[in-house]
Amino acid sequence: MVAPWKKKTVDELAKDIKSATTTAIVSISGIPSKQFQLIRKKLKGQVKINIVRNNIIRLALEKAGVQPLVEEMKGPTGLLTTSLNPFKLSKLISSCKIKAPAKVGSIAPYDIIVPKGDTPFPAGPIIGDVQKAGIKAKIQGGKIVVTEDCLVVKQGKPVPAEAASILARLGITPMEIGLGLKAACEASVIYNADTLGIDDESTKARIAAAHLNALNLAFNANICTKETVKLMLQKAHAEAINLAYNAEIINKETIEFYLSKANAQASALSGRIPEAPKE
Repeated sequence: MVAPWKKKTVDELAKDIKSATTTAIVSISGIPSKQFQLIRKKLKGQVKINIVRNNIIRLALEKAGVQPLVEEMKGPTGLLTTSLNPFKLSKLISSCKIKAPAKVGSIAPYDIIVPKGDTPFPAGPIIGDVQKAGIKAKIQGGKIVVTEDCLVVKQGKPVPAEAASILARLGITPMEIGLGLKAACEASVIYNADTLGIDDESTKARIAAAHLNALNLAFNANICTKETVKLMLQKAHAEAINLAYNAEIINKETIEFYLSKANAQASALSGRIPEAPKE
């Protein structure tokens, strides 16, 4: 027999799913409790996070008619419901990542560098641990000082134990912890993480390039639209002036060109006239 609390939880989740604009499945693997609470606080008022057993989430999704999301439930999982569309949800989740210390074996997201300067460590045996981490340091003025910028872990490499310990004690937090969006559903349409991971700047650049190419095509194909009509009028105006000029038709549009041409010819002619002999 199903426990009453389980049935009640499934019913409540299914109700949330049906009333939400978007329902999403996220991975909560590797997020410590402290960081998770910070993420929950950032999402408060915009996204509801439900952390229950996967089986309960699966039953709620099936009851609400969102079975495709069940396939994304692998490992520790959270259920999100929100009035945001999937793309805004994805962007919000990305903005809510929390800085965290590097654990042993974590993959460095970028070159981790310990900068030159003072450390919080007083002179003592810890200088040996600092140097084991690949940091060039010495004792100066009763403190341990890093003598030059030191690359401790290269991007894409695992963080060794010696480095992880010292980086944490130095307050260097190179890792980012956050919810891992797996998929979202809006109006029965499923969006996976790759689809939702849009880079704003590159997308804007592609749209701008597509617009320019379309405008160029329409202009050269003589397709008159509100975007091309101004360019076409400018081209027609320039061609009309050119025709009038070559046909020696003097008007307010061509007179300036004729005067410029006459001035140039006069200057050229004056350069050919020999100077009058001096008396």
